[in-house]
Amino acid sequence: MKPLPVKILVSMFIMSLLFLNKEWLVIYGWGITALMYFAFILDLKNVRTFSFHSNVHGSRIFLLAMLALLSTLWSPDAEATLQHAFVMFILVANSFILYYFLVRYQLHGMVTSIVLIYAFINYSLALGLPVFKFLENHDDEMMRFIGTELNPNYLSIMLMFSIFLSLLAFHRNQLKTRMAKGLHLLNILLALYTIFLTASRKGIGFGLLLICFYGLIHIKSLLGSFKTIAIGAIAIFAISFFMKGDFVNENIAPAMDRIGRLFLTIGGRDNEGSTEDRVKFIREGWQQFTASPIIGYGAASFRYYYHFYAHNNYIELLFGVGFLGPVIYYSIHFSILNKLRKYRTGIFLAAFLIVLMLMDVGLVAYYDKRIMLMLLLIIITADREIQEKQLSDSLRRFPLSLN
Repeated sequence: MKPLPVKILVSMFIMSLLFLNKEWLVIYGWGITALMYFAFILDLKNVRTFSFHSNVHGSRIFLLAMLALLSTLWSPDAEATLQHAFVMFILVANSFILYYFLVRYQLHGMVTSIVLIYAFINYSLALGLPVFKFLENHDDEMMRFIGTELNPNYLSIMLMFSIFLSLLAFHRNQLKTRMAKGLHLLNILLALYTIFLTASRKGIGFGLLLICFYGLIHIKSLLGSFKTIAIGAIAIFAISFFMKGDFVNENIAPAMDRIGRLFLTIGGRDNEGSTEDRVKFIREGWQQFTASPIIGYGAASFRYYYHFYAHNNYIELLFGVGFLGPVIYYSIHFSILNKLRKYRTGIFLAAFLIVLMLMDVGLVAYYDKRIMLMLLLIIITADREIQEKQLSDSLRRFPLSLN
């Protein structure tokens, strides 16, 4: 296939992953997915060799899907477990097909552009701009900002991903113009602002942690750069300007209050509903897992017993399919980390993987399409960094002689 139609199709598919929260977009999402499958079959006929070996996400999720399918034999709700296994097999297909197009046509850079468009739409809504009002969702029972999402936590996680992509662009020195640097810096600041509006503890905590990781990795260059210090001073001035009047009371205070109540609940000094429920799910889920550690109780069966999902990826997997669940899923992360360690590169990618693993304490991620997108991008970027490191080492050992 020609590169342009593929680029359009893949970009439309990724957009369907990010904006599939309106009823009128569901048919669009299924239609684009079907087109992706058809294009993949056509394109694969013209390819003599293509290695899927590096896509550890697709191969490990396939094993997890097979385990979920097997668990229908002992699940209390075999129909729900079978449906869940089917969703996971679709995820496997999406993983391999998206990986194929991103690698074969070198479209991984396009992911950054699309995620930044998503971020721009959401923080334009946060700033009250009317251009994208038709994409905004509202929930009368949810006082927090949700933007184009159905849940503020989902929005904050995707905005955190946009921050990662901007920091990664700085980390890899991919920004050659002042305008590009300015746009990515603006994205970081406005994404953080919008995350605070969501009052999401995951988004705020792990977004700031990610920025701290970046700062620690680049502390010498950051402290030694007058330009960075000047930009930082301007950012602080801008933040202090926005914090005048009722801004703190209306936007920042609710987010900080939620974070404060989280620590009070964990310390046993206060009862905060959502945190208390999550701690209860972790405690009871672990107890039930220890009673059946080998096979669990059936994939997605936590909801059958507790009427909610576990809000914790580790517990959801342990409870559903036993100890093999998290072993298989997190072998994706450890496989990438081990490869990066072996070639002594990709420290910021490793930092983001650690953030994702920590975030899974409050998120069920193993069958999430957006987490798939994140992991695929990390896998592809890790391979590129390794190739660049190998080339650099080779040139260092065998420098080209000029005649």
